[in-house]
Amino acid sequence: MPSVQRYLSGRDNLARTATLAASSVRASTAIERVSARRTGGGRVRLAGSYTGHEAASVDVEIVSAGGVPRASVPQFVGVGNGQLTVQSVDAAAALQEFTITLADLGIETATAGLDVREVRIRARAPGSGGNALHITVQPALTRTATAWALLAPWSTSTATQTGPQWDFGGLPLSPKDELDAASPRIAFGFDPQVYRPWRKFKDGAWQFGLSPALQRDVPASTAVYSVTGGYVVTVSDGVTTETFGDTQATPAQAAIVTFYDLLTALAASALVEVAGVVAADRTSGGQAAIDVPLRTSAWLMAMAGRVALRDVTVPDQAPTQTLTVRCINADVVGKERWSVSGDVSGVLAGATTGVPYASNAALFTIPAVNPAAVGSGQWGVVWSPVGRDEDKGEVTPSACLRPVKLGINARPLTVTFRYVKRPPAQCDCRKVAPIKVSDKCLGLGGDDMPLDPAHQMRLAPLYQWRSTFAASNTAVQLNPAYSKVDMDFADAIAGAFALALGEIYESTPALAEWDTAYAAMVADMAVLLALGGKEPFERTMLQAKPNSVWLNPVSGKLFVCAYASNGSGVSPGDENWVDPASPEWDESGNNFRVQHGSGWADYACLGAAGDLSPTTGDADRVQLLRRYTARMDYCRTLAGIVPKSDSSTTDAGGCWIDHEDPFWWVDTDGYYLPAFTNKPYISSRRDADGKPYSTREFGFGLAVACESHLKIGDSITLRIESVDSERPYRVGDEAILQTIGAGAAWLTGGIDGTDVQTWRVLGSGTGPLPDYIVPTDGTPAPMYDQAGVALRLALGGIPFQLGDAFTFAVEAGQFRWRQGGGTWSALADIPPGGQAALADGMQVVFEAGAAPSFVPGDAYAFAVHQPWAASHVQNAQATAWGWEGSSASMEIDLGAVQQIGAIALARYQLPGGAAVAAEVSQDGAVWSAPLALDVTRPVSVAVFHLFMAARFVRLSVTNAPGGSIGWIWCGQPLATENHASSCDRLRRWASTRGNGPNAAALYAGAGTGWKLAWEDALLEPDVAALLGLGDWAQEHDEPLLFVPHHMHAADASLVRWSADALQISDIHAYQPDNEAWRLMSGALDLEPVFA
Repeated sequence: MPSVQRYLSGRDNLARTATLAASSVRASTAIERVSARRTGGGRVRLAGSYTGHEAASVDVEIVSAGGVPRASVPQFVGVGNGQLTVQSVDAAAALQEFTITLADLGIETATAGLDVREVRIRARAPGSGGNALHITVQPALTRTATAWALLAPWSTSTATQTGPQWDFGGLPLSPKDELDAASPRIAFGFDPQVYRPWRKFKDGAWQFGLSPALQRDVPASTAVYSVTGGYVVTVSDGVTTETFGDTQATPAQAAIVTFYDLLTALAASALVEVAGVVAADRTSGGQAAIDVPLRTSAWLMAMAGRVALRDVTVPDQAPTQTLTVRCINADVVGKERWSVSGDVSGVLAGATTGVPYASNAALFTIPAVNPAAVGSGQWGVVWSPVGRDEDKGEVTPSACLRPVKLGINARPLTVTFRYVKRPPAQCDCRKVAPIKVSDKCLGLGGDDMPLDPAHQMRLAPLYQWRSTFAASNTAVQLNPAYSKVDMDFADAIAGAFALALGEIYESTPALAEWDTAYAAMVADMAVLLALGGKEPFERTMLQAKPNSVWLNPVSGKLFVCAYASNGSGVSPGDENWVDPASPEWDESGNNFRVQHGSGWADYACLGAAGDLSPTTGDADRVQLLRRYTARMDYCRTLAGIVPKSDSSTTDAGGCWIDHEDPFWWVDTDGYYLPAFTNKPYISSRRDADGKPYSTREFGFGLAVACESHLKIGDSITLRIESVDSERPYRVGDEAILQTIGAGAAWLTGGIDGTDVQTWRVLGSGTGPLPDYIVPTDGTPAPMYDQAGVALRLALGGIPFQLGDAFTFAVEAGQFRWRQGGGTWSALADIPPGGQAALADGMQVVFEAGAAPSFVPGDAYAFAVHQPWAASHVQNAQATAWGWEGSSASMEIDLGAVQQIGAIALARYQLPGGAAVAAEVSQDGAVWSAPLALDVTRPVSVAVFHLFMAARFVRLSVTNAPGGSIGWIWCGQPLATENHASSCDRLRRWASTRGNGPNAAALYAGAGTGWKLAWEDALLEPDVAALLGLGDWAQEHDEPLLFVPHHMHAADASLVRWSADALQISDIHAYQPDNEAWRLMSGALDLEPVFA
């Protein structure tokens, strides 16, 4: 009786060579192209789900060029990356090549925009209309001086500073590096950039920084200003204007301070929109941590030079230029004169120290600086009298200068004053009408220097009134009539108004008052127009002032007071006032007496007040003129001019006074105004308008003893040798301003386009075809359908350029195919869709390429793999038979009736609940009862104690969707004559463990192996059988099933021959003559197959 152990090897498996018939095989998509021999630009491939039971080979060949028209793949040459797609080809389309070339790019519509930092402000409406949009930013900021100034320069290359001198009130950053919402805002000097200072504790010290980062280098000593307020932003297209940030509007608008405020406010604009990310970024430099960065008004970039200007302001429309302010006259300290010129503005009006200067280029003030020391120096005086005839008793007087004082403008000089007789008053050259001197001949550009419009528009009506007044007070006739007194009075009034106008025409408040005074004067003087008129005011308010003319306002008669007994007048409202309506006022023209209180006065009526009486003297006219000169002085004060104490004199503000002496002392060089004997003298000159002014150089008292003995020609000389002071400004001193011009920020780039491209279409057979018009504004391109071809062009991210071209062909072809090297199929047209059905679920796919796509003779070979083939169950390798659905069956035809001692399954993957049953049959018609196989274990073995005779074996699988079976074994197991002396079970786990103590392991499976040994128990046939079993296992590298006891098939394991050598020893050392007498020993290790 054989041993209990059984060995199920592939060598003894009857199913290995049997014919298999599976109910189904799981479909495969594993298709491999083995070879391709082609000339065309197309490609052929197999697709689909292969349902054949075994792997197969497929050949496809292009046979002819006939068939149904189809398009090749368009080929592109050019720059763009758009795509041309052939949508369809008519069955009757002619076979030809097409060329489509871009001939006209058209004009693309563009939206106007303005890049501001990381965003773009763009017009809501595309096209050129957006180019009319402009944005203005008007700062509404208040700058307040702080207690800080830079102790050292700060360069833009230095992001942060360390040290308390850089602490300008910045608050600490948050843990997210965000600025505190209460962070102050500051500016450096005149720089318009507004910053937010911050601090951060790092590396053991506070670091101070700015948001945004410093834009321009800041020198040391620059003052730091606190900044408050916001910005008013307007967006306009010239018709509609939108305003944002105007807190004074009704209703008030939200303030705009930060860049984020502006961007969020523009969301409500109907004219513009913001393209880009708008975020409340409060980190340094973020949108919510900087002021509006757009600047549309001119600004001061730099200020240099020896002279430090004050109150510098740059008008909004100032150009980009260097403006130079240069001292050209330093004669008068505090009144130095300066030239102003710009690279763009050219020569501008001059400036004067201490006087605010305004122009379209800049506004500033040159500060008046007092000298360090004044009033001291060295001087000398020389008295030079002309010769005297002492024999005739002529006496030489004594003259000296005492005291001598040096003024603020004192300088070394020599001046000689000569004693002369002054010209009579009627010989005053200043009363001669100005003599016209040609400006053109002097190179001043013309014969007329234009007056300021504000001056001229008032001066002309004034003198027109004077002309009208003079005409009305004269009569040209045989007995000419005129009113000289009236005209002299009008001339004086016109002179007073004209003189004041020349001084105040640049002051708006003063001009308004002058206009009011002029209107009142014209109304006053209306009664004196013509040779009869009424003076509208009382000549004097005192009735009893001797020699005065008084107008009775009731009767309109003039009365003259001849004599007053009490020597004083009586004012209206006084107790002794005589009412003008009293009959005491005798109008007969005879003298009469008016009694008033204790006194009396003699009067005579001069008649009707038609004219000023000839008895009205110069003194009266002067007093009457005060009505207007006083008002002109008021106009001067509104213009910032201090009026003279006596506007009728010709002094220099009280510094130089014409004492009206018949003799005076004149400067022999004609530079200074005359001095007067025994009177104080201040160095003075006349300006361009003839008005005296003090030069502030020196002053003295001209003391003369025996003044009556002075003779014409006597002279006295003052020589100032040195002055102990330095002038604050010198000729050539400069202040240099560099301004940056700005203006409204205009949106640009808007274009009204055609937004289409024109493509020329040419067929090799049909010739030129209609152009293909492709829109570029984002709308889909239309279908182009000509010559039986429909196509569509899609634009890409890279734009096309002129000359870019597509080419393709309308072509046709036929093919044939075969499977497994069998018979070729009939010819078939390559279908328009490119896909044709073959067998077992396969399709052949023709993918067009560059023309020609397919050429007769092109051949392709494919290998169709079947990973779930039924034949996989015939060996014990790691391949399997898989089926479709949840149930399957396989019928095994052994070819003849065979003895079957066991049926086994291994390497199966079945879901829980799956069942497998085996049946046998000798004829394939009548089947045995099903034998259920236990598939809950790694292997399933059924050993028959009595061999069964069968030709057919059938396995049925149920409830196993997605399952597979790797090995089916049926046949007679191998058994040795004697049991193994020892049979040890070995459980082994497939795991890979790392190095080191307690290393982790990677688990891959488990299996059961066995160790067998025979001690003097192996016979020669057993050894031969075992060696044959080993030879098969090693040659085919195939595992086997080992059953340790045929009565306990559940202990079976799938194992692998372990050793590459098997040692067999004979107890008789192979010496018996009969090999049947050998008693041999050996050991066999069977390693587990892990699962």
